Amino acid sequence: MEIPGIITAIIISGLLSFIFSLSSAKLSSRDKFLGILKDRNSEKPEIPRIGGIVIVISLLISLLLIRVAFPGIFEAVDEKINYNWLIVAVLIIFGLGIYDDIKGADAFKKFLFQIIAAVVIFLAGFKIAEISIPIIGGKTLGFNFLSFLLTILWVVGITNAVNIIDGLDGLAVGISFFAALSLGILALISSQYLVVVFIAVLMGAMIGLYPFNFPRAKIYLGDSGSLVIGFILAALAMTTTHRKISLAIALMIPLMILFLPILETTVTIIRRIYRKQNVFKADKDHLHYRFLRKGFSETKTTLVLIFISFLFSLSGILFEFVDRKLRLFLFVLIFFICFFLLNYLGYIKINSLRAKKKEE
Repeated sequence: MEIPGIITAIIISGLLSFIFSLSSAKLSSRDKFLGILKDRNSEKPEIPRIGGIVIVISLLISLLLIRVAFPGIFEAVDEKINYNWLIVAVLIIFGLGIYDDIKGADAFKKFLFQIIAAVVIFLAGFKIAEISIPIIGGKTLGFNFLSFLLTILWVVGITNAVNIIDGLDGLAVGISFFAALSLGILALISSQYLVVVFIAVLMGAMIGLYPFNFPRAKIYLGDSGSLVIGFILAALAMTTTHRKISLAIALMIPLMILFLPILETTVTIIRRIYRKQNVFKADKDHLHYRFLRKGFSETKTTLVLIFISFLFSLSGILFEFVDRKLRLFLFVLIFFICFFLLNYLGYIKINSLRAKKKEE
């Protein structure tokens, strides 16, 4: 598949997503089925959480059309990886998200079905087969249980990281778009055309939805959308560049581009444990909410965080092409950016510590 074919895949998925989004936004006000997907407890209860439905339907139809138009792509794949089971796992995650959007799922159910889906793709060949530290290099995992454990942790972690960052209109979709773009670039370079197809239709689906999901959204992404997007990114990250994951190559790219939600997840867990709060109970102390309390508008907060993710995306791609010294420089640079961001938002109170020392 050449570049025109990839663009065609994006256009097909984007048009389908846009049409479904437009139709769903109009029907949601009077359709009983779509009505049950509205969040009665939110500040905007009239907005339906059907972004996941739009994403998944657009994804499946686009893949079917592309399979008919370009059958050779689905034949020339790594025999050790079964992409049909990836779709099955995505549908498991989608079902979990729909259930959570309608009735609400507790933490046990969420993790249970996420682990089941992760096991499915592990058995289908999507796995962390190699570990690498950016400066030192890589080592193949000969112990299967370690590969299994790391794969489950990676998939569940990234899936929930995208879900957590979905707190403002357009934020999760914007961040995930650059994650998908980064993976797509590396997959194209390594001639993994089926991975490129999956990424292209995912990007197209997000592009078509985005006019309806950007601040002053008409459609919420919902758990069905954020969980599915995070799960697909986690799975495809493990196929980029020769299927074996290298932290400096396939793992570091989504790690860098999703560094904010991953960092936020870590900070949130530590903060709640320190305050003796329920780790799984939602609150309004995430990065985006702190930006709002700093006086940023919802639109500006979304754009700032997406721009930071875009920079992380570039850094992640550079990890593939630069030498070890520059990788170390990028790693340190990203660390300091995050450190000063956390200080600015009040997670790390350096100024308060200085003031106390002066008083003493």
